[in-house]
Amino acid sequence: MIRRNTWILLIVLVLLIGATFYLNNQKKTSASSATPTPSQKFLFSPQDGNPTDIKIQDTIGNSVEIALNATGSWVLKAPTAQPADQSKAEAAATQLTSLNLLGNVQLDLNVVGLDKPTYTMTITFDSAKTHKVLIGSVNPIQTGYYVQLDSGPVQIADETGINSLIGMLSAPPYVATSTPATTLTPASSDTPTALPTETPSVVTTSTPISGTAVSTTPTP
Repeated sequence: MIRRNTWILLIVLVLLIGATFYLNNQKKTSASSATPTPSQKFLFSPQDGNPTDIKIQDTIGNSVEIALNATGSWVLKAPTAQPADQSKAEAAATQLTSLNLLGNVQLDLNVVGLDKPTYTMTITFDSAKTHKVLIGSVNPIQTGYYVQLDSGPVQIADETGINSLIGMLSAPPYVATSTPATTLTPASSDTPTALPTETPSVVTTSTPISGTAVSTTPTP
């Protein structure tokens, strides 16, 4: 017959085994939750470097192009050649390198509007690489555009990022021009004020002389 002390030892042993099993499961759960999620995918590789020339065209001939000059400043090359707003041009370059992808799709080019793309982007990087991106239709859930990089697979790029880039076609990054302030000239206080001219009154008196009225006019 098993003694009472033996039962107690068995119960303690079972409890220890259960506690060990529980702690091991907790460690596994913590480790899995600490595992980093896959990073976002971007349209361009970090190895491409930074953009030095960005050209965007639409199907009706409109185009905008910005580029870094020899001094490292952004200039407009199209629609007109002139200095560019540095902050806006730099924002476009940053948006380009951070343009994230939402996934790939297995669809024909004519289904996603890439057989006749709405927009074409040509980008040159400081690594001397040049990429061409075709932009087609917006996907059905309005989250991205169907794009094709260098004749590669059809992908979906973030709609907000694409819109900010193609928006330069209608609003190129021109340098803002200041409007000169209008100075109001106060009226001169030395202007003489015309005084009213006094007109002498004419008094007519009648003195009866032999029944005839005589008119007398005083000299002013």
